[in-house]
Amino acid sequence: MDLNNDVKFVKGVGPSRVLLLNKLGIYTLQDLITYYPRDYEDRSKPKTIDSVEDGEEALIEGIAISRLTEARIRKNLTIYKLIIRDETRTLYNNMV
Repeated sequence: MDLNNDVKFVKGVGPSRVLLLNKLGIYTLQDLITYYPRDYEDRSKPKTIDSVEDGEEALIEGIAISRLTEARIRKNLTIYKLIIRDETRTLYNNMV
């Protein structure tokens, strides 16, 4: 397979997908395989609840000790509530 081939020759890529890829600057197979995401989240190292700082985004490995509840505030805003526990602490969490 030639890396300079147009992305329209990739199986499953139709005309509308070609247009979307072209908007991202992806025209060839080479462009496609060297296109990297803008952001990357490292989820390989979970933290304990005790070590997470206020406002920090982190992966926490724990046990859910309550049911997930859902509250619809507005048409496009839903708040999820869940209580999680690990070996260090209990977290009362609100997720938007």
